[in-house]
Amino acid sequence: MLAVLGCSGWVAFQGLQAKSALESAQTSALALQTAATSLNVTAASDAATQFETDTRQADEDTSDPLFVAAENVPFVGPNLKALQQVSATLDGLSTNAVAPALAFANTLSVNSLRPVNGKLNVAVLAQASSTIGTVQSALTAATASAEQIDTSSTVPEIGTARSQLVNVLSKATGQLGKAQSSIVLAQDLLGVNGPRHYLLGFLNNAETTALGGGPAALSMVTVDNGTVSMTASATSGDFPLNDGPARAMDQNLLNIYSPGIASTLNWSTSRPDFPTAALTMKAFWEKYEGGTVDGVITIDPIALSDLLTATGPMTLASGDVLNTQNAVTLLLHDIYLRYPEADIEKETNPFFTDTAKTVFAGLTRTTADPGQLLTAVNKAIQSGDLLAWSANTDEENLMTGSRLQGVLPTDNTKSTLVGTYFRDVSVSKTDYWLHTNTALTTDVCTNHQNPTFAETVTLHSSITPEEANTLPYFVVGGNFRGKKFSTEVYVYGPVGATLTSATAGTTSVEADVRTNASDLGRPVSRFLVDLAPGETNTITATFTGSPGSYGTPVTQGTPMMNTTTQTLTAPSCPSK
Repeated sequence: MLAVLGCSGWVAFQGLQAKSALESAQTSALALQTAATSLNVTAASDAATQFETDTRQADEDTSDPLFVAAENVPFVGPNLKALQQVSATLDGLSTNAVAPALAFANTLSVNSLRPVNGKLNVAVLAQASSTIGTVQSALTAATASAEQIDTSSTVPEIGTARSQLVNVLSKATGQLGKAQSSIVLAQDLLGVNGPRHYLLGFLNNAETTALGGGPAALSMVTVDNGTVSMTASATSGDFPLNDGPARAMDQNLLNIYSPGIASTLNWSTSRPDFPTAALTMKAFWEKYEGGTVDGVITIDPIALSDLLTATGPMTLASGDVLNTQNAVTLLLHDIYLRYPEADIEKETNPFFTDTAKTVFAGLTRTTADPGQLLTAVNKAIQSGDLLAWSANTDEENLMTGSRLQGVLPTDNTKSTLVGTYFRDVSVSKTDYWLHTNTALTTDVCTNHQNPTFAETVTLHSSITPEEANTLPYFVVGGNFRGKKFSTEVYVYGPVGATLTSATAGTTSVEADVRTNASDLGRPVSRFLVDLAPGETNTITATFTGSPGSYGTPVTQGTPMMNTTTQTLTAPSCPSK
């Protein structure tokens, strides 16, 4: 009896030890997940080491000969056997999945991710793919082992734990499958499987369009097995203005934005939908410069200013030092005052081309901290100053839901968006002096049957009469020669709403309500506002929604050099 009691006590002790180890493993697994999500390799290493220690301890405790023998004891045996199988499964997972994943993570460093002389480290993608394959195999084996554990005669807690383990392993396998697909797409994007050609557009916010400005300069960037090079450049002046549409476009868009949206490069960004602009820029390049465009990326001086906070200053061929403080002013204003009026366009075109080349070289050879650079890129994306499009549907789908894609939501479920967009029609660079604000008032959070959305937009020109009279026509516009500055305003209401009223103020030389329209499933209220130097005017568009589900109201608009001030009055709505 003493022997039996002793054996029973030892088995119970081993079981409690294994239980404690598994509970500790659960804690370290959560810590490992948190560290991996935040890319904290040090914390992940510590958590993985603890997970390995815990699972090995549990496996050793449940592999003891007396413990294994006790698995044949009625009632108690099935519980002990299931506990042993869970411990063995997790120990195998630690050895065959966590360990190789951590070994790969430890090879990564800031330096390994930086471009070197214009070449990106694409080898790391192959290593990541191989590691994911190894981990996937381990997860598949662990899932199969967990599914074979018989819990029909165990206590409910063990059955629940087994089910949770199978679910977690299945979910992780699915996530790794998505990660593997993303790596394949990344390899394609970086030219691992053949060269890629991306059109890089530099937008000019001094001559506003819905997406920020027209492309003042275009550059062809070729990526071949990670090597990034600029292979061709052009400015907007290199493309014709009166050669017909670069591509076919829906008549509704031509009616809203005029035929110039398809036939004038600088107006390709008139619609608040980046795929539309990208397809048009692609068409212009392929028609007049040749070659194939696989994707389009646009950036403006505002985004460049953000990036310069991470990269540091860049010296241009002109001798100018471009930094985060002067980038916007130099590129959108000062450069136009540097040359005699007759030479402005002739001199600024090569200046912008050189700026594009310098910025490109600086970004592909930067020694900036990747974390700081990523923060700057994300800021530019969230403000709408950095946009991207891919001709590959799978790659384009990767950006779904991100501001990087430059598209408006197709419904009001997550958020109810009202957008206000501007387009300069003075053929000038005077949006340097244009100040705007929007004020949205809505009862959408208390009224889902027929909510109202009233968007009031104020425009103010801060240019002085003296500046308007003395600045070159290239800056103030040859159409009106500084007497006034003309801006089109497009207010996009919520999806499925109806425009119920549109009014324009009378406090400037002219302001007109134009014919309303529909675009992207939204009502569009159109205005033309003319401002003489120093003038201010206001327009208002009111929409009524139909019964339905509405998310939190948000406002969006053109990325302006002088950031648009946005206010929202929405009683009972949750704060951002």
